[in-house]
Amino acid sequence: MNFSLALLQTFDGNIQPSQINIAQLANLIEAYVSQYKYFYKTSLKECPEIIIEVTNANIPHLLGLSKNHHYGLPTYSANTIFEGLKNDWTLDNLIKGDQFWFAENQDKMVGVLLLYQIFHIQDCKVYSTKHIIHQELGNRYSRDNIYFIIFRLSDNRSYSVELSPIKNSENAYFPRSLKINDNVVESCEEISVQLIKQERIQTKKATIKKIGWKLDD
Repeated sequence: MNFSLALLQTFDGNIQPSQINIAQLANLIEAYVSQYKYFYKTSLKECPEIIIEVTNANIPHLLGLSKNHHYGLPTYSANTIFEGLKNDWTLDNLIKGDQFWFAENQDKMVGVLLLYQIFHIQDCKVYSTKHIIHQELGNRYSRDNIYFIIFRLSDNRSYSVELSPIKNSENAYFPRSLKINDNVVESCEEISVQLIKQERIQTKKATIKKIGWKLDD
């Protein structure tokens, strides 16, 4: 499979996770998905415009590569993990580091390949939890601070990106989690969302310590 922008634009979710090249995946996502701000108009009167900020540091958590989901990582720094994925870490590394991680999170690699379409609102439904987040029905959304959900159905699976507010920002959100086959609460309000523009996030170049991954024979 040719890992390119064309793949992200047309990907239908039909791929074996075991065949995904982690370095190609990470580099493709950095080129066309992460390190961007996405600006949208919505049908919500109380929130007519929102921004989603996606950084490299968000991607490891969406893949289940965090302290609570993978116990064999050589570091838990999200930026360093992402650099490792771009370079010399492999799917074999990740599986040997925590054999249960792949079984539980393999579909998230497919979901990450769908992020381009999700943030461009291609064949997606978008929901707001604002009307139920402080009700008993919305307890989980309140606990996890989820205000918007972008839902994508592909290859008989559903992929839901849940968005939380960025601290000290009025209308900016970040992708907090990627759920597979999660049921969106029926009382969530489906809203209309239109992507207006996207801008590359300009950041000062940081020095990130490269951490190799030495596996025992």
